[in-house]
Amino acid sequence: MQKISIALCTYNGEKYLTEQLQSLFDQTIKPDEIVVSDDGSVDGTLSIIDSFRQRNLIPIRILPHDKNLGVYKNFIYCIEQCEGDIIFTCDQDDYWKADKLEKHMLIHMNQPMVDLVYSNAEVVLNTLDNTLYPLWDPQSILNLRNGKSSFNSLVVKGQSIAGCCMSFKKSFFDRILPVPNMVYHDDWIATSACLSGKIVGIPEPLIKYRQHENNVVGTVRGSKLSYYKSLFTNAKYYHDADTYIAKRHHLVYEAMMNHAYLSEFVNTKSIHSIMELYDTRSDYRNQHFFEVLYKLTLLYKKGRYRPLNGFWTYLKDIYNLSYIKLLKKRS
Repeated sequence: MQKISIALCTYNGEKYLTEQLQSLFDQTIKPDEIVVSDDGSVDGTLSIIDSFRQRNLIPIRILPHDKNLGVYKNFIYCIEQCEGDIIFTCDQDDYWKADKLEKHMLIHMNQPMVDLVYSNAEVVLNTLDNTLYPLWDPQSILNLRNGKSSFNSLVVKGQSIAGCCMSFKKSFFDRILPVPNMVYHDDWIATSACLSGKIVGIPEPLIKYRQHENNVVGTVRGSKLSYYKSLFTNAKYYHDADTYIAKRHHLVYEAMMNHAYLSEFVNTKSIHSIMELYDTRSDYRNQHFFEVLYKLTLLYKKGRYRPLNGFWTYLKDIYNLSYIKLLKKRS
């Protein structure tokens, strides 16, 4: 039987931590350990953890830090200290459904070649009963059986798998070290698994993903109508978002190209084509209007936009280009 570790990172999390820890204790199959890496909490976080540790139901190791590492470095450190074969990363403010471990482990045990398993989540606002929507649309990132590619969703579209929704082999994590500075740990882990192709998604929501005023990373969205309206009223925001994704892609893939294990997978994918698309989409300000228009149209004809919703994303880019280079210049 594979050993299970839960890597839980905390920082001043007393408000929601009791609910999260109780949900870990209520799992239908129990983890072999919970490793808590605390990033210098000054509230009641450590006392709450210690009260659960004293129950002696699940081994809990507490690793306190005097110096704040920040959430991503703290997670990397916490995972490195885990002794289990399968690692579940865990946020301090969510709530896991009782069968999360069981359903993930069913895949790990029956499909030993899989490096990473991820599941969907219910986004809730503050309280657990205030459900907003699923974290992912099952028809986009999760429904692989309908031909939807994790590679396109994760790498091309720039979507990400939240760390709180994933489990992965410790041996896999060790192979993809080191995680570069300024790269999100869950982005690095998920993209690495996606490149190697050893990744499985569970469409069912298995956690309640809590949104509140102190989230480090969160998700709040409106209706589809408000989203499409915003494409044409906030061009600068979406252009800046494309620029951010392009820079993130460069940072991640440059590191992967020089990585002993990951470089072979990077070379088998159209990484350079993807980077070319994002570079063109993000560099409006430093090029002439018709030069960018020509490049975008050429990339559209080559099919580069196909993973990005095709013509509609191309049309959005043309609008953003016109707004930034022409309309804005006149105002």
